[in-house]
Amino acid sequence: MASNIFRRATALSVDFVALAAVLLHPFSLYVVLLLYWMDLLGGTTRRFCQTVVAAPREENSPTEPPAMRRNGDPNPFRFFTPKLGTVQPVGWLPPIAVHNLKPAVVGLFTAVPLTVVAVGLAATSLAPPFAVRVWPTVGILTAGGLAVLVKHGWAFRQFVRSERPPAKQILPGLRWLGPILMTLPVVGIDTVHAGADFDPSAGFTAVAVLLVVGRIAYETRRDEPPTGADPFELSMPSGRPVERFQADQRAVRIAGMLDGVVPRIEWELLNVISRVAALFSVVVVGFVAGSALGPTAGVVGTGVALVAAVAGFVSMGIAHFELAFGAMEYRLYDDELVAYDARLDAVQWRVPLEAIRTVSVEQGLWTGPPGTDAATVTLNRTDLAVDQSPYGFYRQSLPYVKDPERIADRLQRATTAAEKQHSNKT
Repeated sequence: MASNIFRRATALSVDFVALAAVLLHPFSLYVVLLLYWMDLLGGTTRRFCQTVVAAPREENSPTEPPAMRRNGDPNPFRFFTPKLGTVQPVGWLPPIAVHNLKPAVVGLFTAVPLTVVAVGLAATSLAPPFAVRVWPTVGILTAGGLAVLVKHGWAFRQFVRSERPPAKQILPGLRWLGPILMTLPVVGIDTVHAGADFDPSAGFTAVAVLLVVGRIAYETRRDEPPTGADPFELSMPSGRPVERFQADQRAVRIAGMLDGVVPRIEWELLNVISRVAALFSVVVVGFVAGSALGPTAGVVGTGVALVAAVAGFVSMGIAHFELAFGAMEYRLYDDELVAYDARLDAVQWRVPLEAIRTVSVEQGLWTGPPGTDAATVTLNRTDLAVDQSPYGFYRQSLPYVKDPERIADRLQRATTAAEKQHSNKT
């Protein structure tokens, strides 16, 4: 009972400060809108953080149809999307499913710049009819900031300790355009105060009272947050594997470096935008340096910016491939092949040997990185309903394995033996 009362009190903390603003401030609607803007920013940030620590996906395997898109999910970290299992980077956070990082990171990189621009433009253009750094304004805004921290900090703490829902249940409630659109009523109120030939304070105070009362009624009657569901898992086969095949760490890093600069698979929107933005940044740095310090500085600035951009993409690619393939171990059993991620401690996909038609070795720039003896062993499977990419590549390939020719020959012999055994039984 006490915990429920405390939860309700923290949920209403910003509204209590807004109620105090109605009673104490001469321009209450202006201040109330600023408080609710701060609350909206805090709530959006909290939901992004909740997406990161949400429960692993449930309902269906990411490595089997139906997938997120018919042609797969070609985002810059596309090989995270099919991953099962969790990792715990720090002890005070719950285990994190790596596929939850994609919507959170994409959302943050989309919402944060737009929100910063909206807040910055509003802050530079607003001319409030009161002094911000004097009492009672500074006290109300300070109390509001503390209330936002308490409200959303407590909500995140409770989320971490609860039966967390998967990310797809959190994302529909994320209104990342809210902080941007909230600038409109604030700017509107500011415009009226600046240009009106009458005193609108009484009418605006009445609107503020209705707004605060409505918010309190909404927060009081709001339903409990959704709870989690059982995550999808692939079980480990019983018995000991006949043989294990592992990825070449050096080959994984070289392949990631190449993919970071020029992605091998799909040039989707985010890949294109990121590289165009990097090229634009290089040009801007060179132009600014040249204009301010001369042609030599412009050339040097362009070179430094280009090196930094390439190094950033290379680092991102290496980190992506290392996390996606660096800890993969392919375990051969008597009747199936299992792809296991030792870092995430989870089976990623499995295929019966009788469902493998042929086995081949791909030795190209990305599939067999130069300067290594590793290559990608590819399976021609008969049990895949849809050949989705990058899902198809992920679940029918053994990327960057050591001694690929021997592994391909071993798998082909095991497949042939399993097929003969199956034929004898039927």
